[in-house]
Amino acid sequence: MVSAAPPVEALLALAIQHVNAGRCDEARALCEHALARHPPHPAVYQLLAVLALQQNDAASAQQHAETSLTLRPNHGPTQQTAGEAWFQLSLQRHEARDQDGEIEALQRVLQWMPQRAEAFVNLGIALQEQGRIDEAMTAYGRAWRLRPEDTFGRIAHALATPGSGRMWLKLDDLRAALAAASA
Repeated sequence: MVSAAPPVEALLALAIQHVNAGRCDEARALCEHALARHPPHPAVYQLLAVLALQQNDAASAQQHAETSLTLRPNHGPTQQTAGEAWFQLSLQRHEARDQDGEIEALQRVLQWMPQRAEAFVNLGIALQEQGRIDEAMTAYGRAWRLRPEDTFGRIAHALATPGSGRMWLKLDDLRAALAAASA
């Protein structure tokens, strides 16, 4: 007599116990087992995304999160995970000097997390490095509107970069330009 496979919820619960106990490899194996034995389950993919993020595997995290979202659209925690994965991927693409990939990843971050000011700042920097200063100003303006006290210094510093930025002699003029750019 063959015993029935445990339900996906039981495998998921056990995987979460493993994560909480710091046994991430066992949790990942249980998730993969659940996917092999059961129809795709959004929570399993979400957990795989979280596990991939913990291992700095942003590409896998992004894929798992987006698969989860196709099965369970508009799920806030998974959208957060997807945004975090895309943000990590944007940093990796920045380090690899893949500006187009970085811009694409930051745009995806903002798709899932439209209030993420640091993503707007990074997008502005990447656009500015490509000579797309008007688009960069729009991104900077959005960041500044979201969190002026946290973003202003970084924006001002980025804009003062020789050869690719703009210079303001008065910081109030820069604030006015950011306000106009984000409107």
